[in-house]
Amino acid sequence: MTEPRRTQEDRRVEAEHRLLAAAAELIGELGPSGVTLANIGERAGYSRGLATHHFGSKGAMMQRLVDSVTVDFRREVFAESVSDSALDEAMGLVSAYFQALSHPKPASRARLMLWADAVATGSPDVRPAMLASDREFRDELAKRIERGIASGEFAGDVDPNGLATVIVGMLRGVALQSMLDDDVDLDACRAEVERVLRRRMLP
Repeated sequence: MTEPRRTQEDRRVEAEHRLLAAAAELIGELGPSGVTLANIGERAGYSRGLATHHFGSKGAMMQRLVDSVTVDFRREVFAESVSDSALDEAMGLVSAYFQALSHPKPASRARLMLWADAVATGSPDVRPAMLASDREFRDELAKRIERGIASGEFAGDVDPNGLATVIVGMLRGVALQSMLDDDVDLDACRAEVERVLRRRMLP
């Protein structure tokens, strides 16, 4: 039985997927400044000009990559932490985040490097997309914290937005350190983050 012929849209979607995967790999290896549309096309197995044809500019490609890795990140972290208990959900999110750190995918590493680049250089291509992504992450956390306060599971004096920002700071701080230093003990860090959160959140 012959396989159905792929449509132009099928080929376009596959090309975008391969180009974004190649971009994530290269950002992890070279940093954002070392990546060009030409070397992305080559890494993906296409011509040097296909990425330019597909995205138009490096800035547009970077924005699309941020969107893509953010969707992957949210799926990987939030999907694993759904629970009826606000505390179990919070601990599950921490666990899922550290699990992702222990076996980092190219997209996860690229996301951290893009975030660092947005902070360090104020890149007009990356910063707005990373800022929006960060706000969405904090808002998701704050909603979960608010649910725990409303149910009485969390202390009533917890500031949801403040604590959400602190949680992101702890998780991302550990992630950046682990990228720099292989000696960072992720299991010990996860246990300490969980202890800090339990002490602050529980009444």
